Amino acid sequence: MVRMDALIRQFKFSDVARAVLLVAASIVTVTYCSGSFDLFPSVLACVAIIASLVCFNKLGCRDFAFPSLFGRVCCLVLSLVFSLVLVLGAHIVVAEPVIAGGIYENYIESYSALDVVAFCVMSALVFWVLSALVQLSSCFCCCGYGEDTLRADGGCSSIRVPSVAVRALVIFLLYLPFFLRYCPGLFFGDTFSSFAQIMGWNPLSNHHPVAFTMMMAVCIKIVGLMGMGPSAGVALLTVLQMACVASTFGYLSIWVSSRLGVSSRWSWLLVAFFGLSRYCALYSVALWKDPLFSCCLILVVTMLADAVMGKGSWSSALRLLVFGALALGVMLLRNNGLYICAALFVVLAIVATLSRLGRIAPLEPAPRLAASFGLALVICLVITGPVYSAIGVVPSEAVESVGIPLAQMARVAALDGDMTESDRSYMNELLPLDRYKEVYRPSFIDPLKWNEDFNAEHLEDGFWTHWASMLSRNPSIYFEAWELQTFGFWAPNVIGADNLPENFLMGAPYNLMADTGASAGVAFRNLLASFGDGVDAAIGLNAWSISGAVVFWLLVFSAVLLVSRGRPRFALPLLPFLLLYGTLFIASPIWYWPRYIVAAQFGLPVVLVVVARGLLPDERHSESDVVG
Repeated sequence: MVRMDALIRQFKFSDVARAVLLVAASIVTVTYCSGSFDLFPSVLACVAIIASLVCFNKLGCRDFAFPSLFGRVCCLVLSLVFSLVLVLGAHIVVAEPVIAGGIYENYIESYSALDVVAFCVMSALVFWVLSALVQLSSCFCCCGYGEDTLRADGGCSSIRVPSVAVRALVIFLLYLPFFLRYCPGLFFGDTFSSFAQIMGWNPLSNHHPVAFTMMMAVCIKIVGLMGMGPSAGVALLTVLQMACVASTFGYLSIWVSSRLGVSSRWSWLLVAFFGLSRYCALYSVALWKDPLFSCCLILVVTMLADAVMGKGSWSSALRLLVFGALALGVMLLRNNGLYICAALFVVLAIVATLSRLGRIAPLEPAPRLAASFGLALVICLVITGPVYSAIGVVPSEAVESVGIPLAQMARVAALDGDMTESDRSYMNELLPLDRYKEVYRPSFIDPLKWNEDFNAEHLEDGFWTHWASMLSRNPSIYFEAWELQTFGFWAPNVIGADNLPENFLMGAPYNLMADTGASAGVAFRNLLASFGDGVDAAIGLNAWSISGAVVFWLLVFSAVLLVSRGRPRFALPLLPFLLLYGTLFIASPIWYWPRYIVAAQFGLPVVLVVVARGLLPDERHSESDVVG
């Protein structure tokens, strides 16, 4: 009885209020994430949150202070933004399949006062969870677990080529059945566009990166000298791509174990994951530019991580050359790669300047990294400019760069929004006004921009003037258009968007279609047909992957956690993935397609390493990166 009285006296009213708020917030959050009230996950969330509250109090984290006011502000802003995203996502209604939905199938539900209350409650919960994570990371830095498991020196910095080669070979062999099933490789509409340019049926164009087209052309030329046809050339390209993907994963597996400071035997867990993943295997034989682009971007991220962790000699010309070559690959293999690298160059230049001024902890490789990026940018601009012009490369269509702005204007026209007579005349020139309701797809711009009645040449006649004019009169419609065009990359709770059609079938691979005549010159064979239909069940195209929106928020939460702990230096390697998402927020042609962000999906092990290393102090740097 005495003990109970003592417990009651220790239990403050603030604790009761906090517990009630957490219970209410967890129920609201689960409801907004699932689309309906579900008792079991709500209760489970409540139990987990209350248990963690007790745990934090026992760990002595209750009175923890953020290393900086900036860190607290970052957590607060992220809490508000993420809660707003949950509210927005809960009101997005889409058809199945999403890309087929028109203005009456894909739309935004009206909001209510309940959403305001839910936003406030969820913001409080998210902020508390973020604060708790910062507190836990502080305890993690000081406990024996961190010292024993993740050595402060980051373990062995050398990665042996034979070790990488062995792991890459294992992964390659695990991917081989997919090559045999879909020989000479998954051939998509984009692939056929490059193939048609090689065969001389279409002019050379940068609509799809010329670098990928040239790689296919070289492979076809090599096998042609041996008396073999285009099918063998395509097969050679697929095998080389498989080798690149397998090598990247092999390097990544041992890089993770090395940087975590654990035995290389643990790297075989990642080898098993990458090798046995149907999703990864299918990408290795998918003849898009995305697999090779992803390999380059992931390796750039690992080298940035090495730089912030002080691994390797960045005075080595060879290392800087490799870094610049990978950056050049990022820029040449996807058109948005140029903007990613340009932004990284600016950030690295700023970091180098602040380091020199003593405003942040020194990052010695920053000037060399910036110089390497700058040189790669210059080379890329020379190649895509004078060189492409000299060989007659047709520039990418203007409509490709204005997908989201065009969707916003089309939505105004389809919903009979407020337009001036000049705006109406302009939109009518692009497409007859009475066609927008029929042609416009809120979550997929291609049916509009490739419509036979769409006048793409008229885009150059004051497009941005009319875009701004219609924006000032229809801001809410513009925002809705942006939501419906990009929500798959940032909204994790849109009901009805979970059952995404198979990632690879969305690309309509020619070797799975009855009409293979469109491939003209490439023969597709199933070399495993003798094993029966069971093969397709094992290595079919229906491959699950972690949601792109979930990956995005994992990246954002990781970056904010590092900044809040006073270690913004370690958030730098996450920036390329975040910039990749940023380009899609601006110019995505479709609500969601995993191949656009597959680099970030494959790079999640790197994120794990960066966060783990960033939460541990080391001997070379102080607890905080910010010193001035």
